Amino acid sequence: MSILVADDNSPDGTSEAVKRLMKKYSNIYLIRGRKEGLGAAYLRGFQYAIENLKAEVLFEMDADLSHPPKLIPVMMKMIDNGYDLVIGSRYIKGGGTPDWNLTRRLISKGGNFFARIISGMYSICDCTSGLRAIRSSSLKRIDRKHINTHGYAFQSTLLYELIGIGAKVKEVPLIFYDRKLGETKLQAKDLIEFFFNSLRIRFKSSERMITFLLIGASGILINLGLFMVSKRLIFNYTGQSIAALLLASLIGDIISILYNFFLNNLLTYNRMLKKGALLKFYIISIPTILVNNVVLFALSLGFGVGVIFSKLVGILAAFIWNYLFNIKYIWREKIE
Repeated sequence: MSILVADDNSPDGTSEAVKRLMKKYSNIYLIRGRKEGLGAAYLRGFQYAIENLKAEVLFEMDADLSHPPKLIPVMMKMIDNGYDLVIGSRYIKGGGTPDWNLTRRLISKGGNFFARIISGMYSICDCTSGLRAIRSSSLKRIDRKHINTHGYAFQSTLLYELIGIGAKVKEVPLIFYDRKLGETKLQAKDLIEFFFNSLRIRFKSSERMITFLLIGASGILINLGLFMVSKRLIFNYTGQSIAALLLASLIGDIISILYNFFLNNLLTYNRMLKKGALLKFYIISIPTILVNNVVLFALSLGFGVGVIFSKLVGILAAFIWNYLFNIKYIWREKIE
């Protein structure tokens, strides 16, 4: 094996340390470049390793020992068994992040969940891991123009492209220990790029998202319209009360959910209905109804906001739940 260090003018003396080691070990190499982000550095490293070192397999690794080198033989064995991409996974059985605080765990798991669900890579448990073994032949099949992310979003973009060319993927457990020295280079702009890149992947992978969102938007209007009509009719008949307001709200919720289900099934996914699908759809929608009405009553009763506007805010607040969980559990789709 060869060890290639990609250093983008780091001010901590990395290059000098590597140069000293290069005098002692003939299999250590160094490439330097402008500070353009994690993705740019990795792409330069991949190109150098393939063209100059004739590497058949490339390992991505952090240089601070957060990624244990002892996993290299385990991952190499998986490559020998026919896999094209092996991921050191923190989120499968046997993996973990034992020395992370709660905030960092929530950020990491939240970002990983977002990448999996929004990007459509449901079968991968750790989409953002930086420990990977990749066949060079698979990397050569990827059009580099498709990898246009510079920061930490590079990891999910590369994973998406590898899955897109049919790479066979395997995850192995990784116990990730945080660095003992130095600080993370993750910045706010990296999080923003990661968020929008996940959406870009989803739009790229399927036009279904657009149809889903359009149907959802029309469902919002139907829900709001039914609520307004029902509220007037019920109030005229029973008078104004919390129970009457809740009943009017539920009428809009239940009918719009039914509308979304059948229209998505017909236009977005064009599938035969499976037994129990509608019941499952309503079960998943229960939190949507709860969020919807909690916001309605909190704004209207607690803060004196108009009930129509409060209902609209409640519908919008619950919409993301419908999107994330319906594409995963009702119309489960994989990236194309």
